[in-house]
Order: sequence, then C-alpha cells, then structure tokens
Amino acid sequence: MSDNKRKILIIMGRYLPGYKDGGPLRSIKNMTDYLGDEYDFRILTCDRDHGDMEAYPDIRVNDWNQVGKAKVFYVPPKGFTYKIIKKLSSEADLIYVCGCFNDYARNTLLLKRFGKIKKPVVVAAMGLFSPLEFRLKYWKKKPFITIYNILGMFRKIYWSATSETEISEIRQQVWAKDDQFFIAEDLPRLVDTAPIHKEKKEGCLEVVWISRIAPKKNLLGAIEVLSRVKSKVHFVIYGPVHTEDYWNKCNEALKKLPPNISWEYKGLVDSEKVVQTLRPYHVFLFPTLGENYGHVIQEALSAGCACILSDQTPWNDLEENDVGFVYPLKQIDDYVKAVDHYAEMPEFDTIAEKAIHYIAGKSNQKVKNTGYTKIFEVGK
Repeated sequence: MSDNKRKILIIMGRYLPGYKDGGPLRSIKNMTDYLGDEYDFRILTCDRDHGDMEAYPDIRVNDWNQVGKAKVFYVPPKGFTYKIIKKLSSEADLIYVCGCFNDYARNTLLLKRFGKIKKPVVVAAMGLFSPLEFRLKYWKKKPFITIYNILGMFRKIYWSATSETEISEIRQQVWAKDDQFFIAEDLPRLVDTAPIHKEKKEGCLEVVWISRIAPKKNLLGAIEVLSRVKSKVHFVIYGPVHTEDYWNKCNEALKKLPPNISWEYKGLVDSEKVVQTLRPYHVFLFPTLGENYGHVIQEALSAGCACILSDQTPWNDLEENDVGFVYPLKQIDDYVKAVDHYAEMPEFDTIAEKAIHYIAGKSNQKVKNTGYTKIFEVGK
C-alpha cells in the first residue's frame, strides 16, 4: 500500500472470513470496498468467528494478512492486549473502534485516556445506544458507562453515528460535547441491477427471515405474524443461533404454526452469498426490535424481495416506493394483511424490479454523500 495514504486502524471483534456477527462486519467490509483506494485500512480483529473454538484456516495469526482492500491483523480471543493495541495504534493516523463495551474497546479507551495513544480515536456507536438495544443488557452497560463518564474516558474521543437520532441516543448516556460527533451512514453492499425472475403462484408465498437468532431480531414476532396468516406460506429461516433459550422458544412456536404454513431452518449463510441465497424468495419478514442500518434489509431488496419491517429501522419509505410495508411492532394485524397482500399476487417480477431499482438508487446516494471522509481526516 502506498505510504502517502492516511492509515486507518479499525479495531473490531470479528471480520472476514467470519460471517456470524452480521451488521458490523458488513459495515466495515462495504466501507473498505468503497474507500480502500483512498485510505490504507488496517484491521485488528479476532482470529475466529463467533462461538468457534479454532482459528480460521489459512490465515497468519499475530501478523498482517491482505483481505480485499484492507490489511488484517488476527489475534486469539484474549489477544487484544494493551501492548498490541498500543503498537498498532502508533503506526496509524487514526483509530476507529467498533463499539465501546468489548474488551478491545475498553483497552483502547483506557490507553487513550492515559495518554498512551496519541492519535485521534473514533468510536462507532454501532446502534448500541438505541433504547431497545441498550435495555437488553442494561445491568451491564449502565454501570460501565457511568464509571467511564466519571473517569473522563469519553472526554478526548470522537463518536461516529449514523444519524442525528443516534447522536441523541448516545448523549442520553455519554458525557460529550457537540464537536465530538460525526454522522456517517453505513455504506451499502454493491448492487447487481440485473433483472430477477421469481416463480410465483397466486395464493402462495415464499417468506424468508435471515439474521442472528437473538431476542433483538424478533424471530418470535415473525412467527406470531405467520400464525395468523390465511394464505399458503413457505417460511425459511437462516442465521446463527446466538441465544439458545430464545431459539428453543422459537422452535416451540414454529411447531404450533397452522397447516397452511410450512417452515424450515437452513442454518448459516456465508456473508458473501446472502443476496444470491435470498433471490428465490418473495418477502423478507423482519419485525426487528431495532436496527442502526439493517444491512440484511439492503441485501433483501438487492435480491428483489419486498420487505415487511418494524418501524425500528431507518427504512421508512418502502410503502411509497411500492417495495414493502413498515409498521409499529404492536400492529400485528397489519403485518398479517401485508403478507396476505403479497400472497394474493399472481406474479412477483414487477415488485422485484422495483426493489432493485429502489435500492440501487439509495445505495448510490449513500456512497456519494458519505461522512466517512470527514471522520478519517480528523487530526490531519
């Protein structure tokens, strides 16, 4: 890589070839795809995927690996030491930390607070301060934030948020000044605009759900919707089981679905194959409790799927573009009507074409107006 590029060290829990952590990994991958020719991206991350006992095959641990447009330094799960963070930070122009509750983030913040890191540090909020997300582990997060506020741990760092709303959510918990915040919306995956043909019979529907199987993603909510649908639906679930107890509850609910709803769980999908995997389906049903961006929504639209979502995501203009519906979580009847609405359609190619056109336009606009370039110039 050229020496005259600004060197950005990204510190995060997991990266490629992992795929179980979803959004954060996809956010950084997309960012390096779009901006990797302009910046020298170096990523410090764990050498294995979520829950895995062994390191990825064919990587060098505790050394640099070229992955796409970034250099990646893999360490074992306990390898995010003060020593390695300090060393790699000294070789960068700016440090970009994904989240603030993990060990790597805490160690980085401590090093910055006590003057061991001289370069600018930017913390990406990653949706962790949304009210619903913050409540999920409130008993852990609130004491941590309170102590770090008192110790001044956030005094000399910057925050990367995706919207003014997220800035407001951060400020409810963190002591920070106006000039410590930047807005940079997540960059999307590149969109293939080639037409997609979807087989469709009137009265039948292929519905897909893909995400981490955990309370926040609300698979139970999707199952409840389908339990009331009158049309013939084939429901397919993809994603890693992050919370075993929650998955057990989902299994019990799935077994009680009426005869017109067939279902199957197809396990994990490689991050690079998500769009291809989603192409045969008509509708992505996702009554999530909260998404900072929702890469899987972008991917579903790229696959020509209509999306039926909760109002806890930034995707609030689907209905006006005829590519989906958005409802409050409590309005179950509206979700049911939306599923039946799509089931009654005799063909789906028109919806698929609209979805692809819509997301291609959205994606191009995001890249054109990205705020990351302002963030990466901090301290220059």
